[in-house]
Amino acid sequence: MSVRSDGKKKWAAVRDRLGSSQDSDTQQEANLESADPELCIRLLQVPTVVNYSGLKRRLEGSDQTWMVQFLELSGLDLLLEALDRLSGRGCSRIADALLQLTCVSCVRAVMNSSAGIYFIIENEGYIRKLSQALDTSNTMVKKQVFELLAALSMFSADGHCLALDALDHYKGVKTQQYRFSVIMNELQATDNVPYMVTLLSVINALIFGTDDLRQRDKMRKEFIGLQLLDILPKLR
Repeated sequence: MSVRSDGKKKWAAVRDRLGSSQDSDTQQEANLESADPELCIRLLQVPTVVNYSGLKRRLEGSDQTWMVQFLELSGLDLLLEALDRLSGRGCSRIADALLQLTCVSCVRAVMNSSAGIYFIIENEGYIRKLSQALDTSNTMVKKQVFELLAALSMFSADGHCLALDALDHYKGVKTQQYRFSVIMNELQATDNVPYMVTLLSVINALIFGTDDLRQRDKMRKEFIGLQLLDILPKLR
C-alpha cells in the first residue's frame, strides 16, 4: 500500500510539473471524444493538425484502461515515428511547424498519464526517440521535449537514467563531444526567456534528480566545463 501511495505522490508531482498541454489557439480539431483506441490508431496514419489536435484532447480525457489499450496498439510508437519524420523534414513551412508541435503535444499527453509514463519507463527506447525531436529549428517543440525530460528526471531514478541515456544517445547521433552540449548550445543561442527558464529547469532536474552526491557534483562540473557560469549573468 505504501509503494502505491508513493507512486501516486510522485505522479501528482509530475502532473504539476508538466501542467496541462492546452494550446493557446482555437484551431479546428477532430471530434474524438468517444473514439476507441483502434479508431485513433487509424487516424494516426493520416498526420494532420486536425487529427493530432483531436487525438490530444482524447488522450487528455482518457481513463487508465483506454490509455493502456492505446499504448498496447503501438500508439506511442506511431507518434514518435511521426515526430521523427517531421523533425527530419525541417520546418520551412508554418504548416509543418504546427504539425510537429501538435504531434509532440500528443506525446506530452501520453506522458501526462500515469499509465503512459510507467509504460515509457518500462520500455527502453522511447525517450531516445523523443530526444531526436530536438533536431529541429522549432523552439516550441524543443521546449516541450526538454520539459518532458526534466519531468522524467524528477519522477524516479529510472526516469533520471532514461533522460541521461537519451542525451547520450543524441550526442552520438549528432556526433557532439559532450552529452549536455545540446542543452548548453540552446542556452547560448536563445534570447527567448521562457525557453531559457525551461533549459535551466532541465539542468536543475538532471543534477537534483539523483540522490548520489558524487554524481551531482560530476554533472555540475560538466555544465561548468561547458561555460554555464559564463552564461548565467545574461539570464539575470
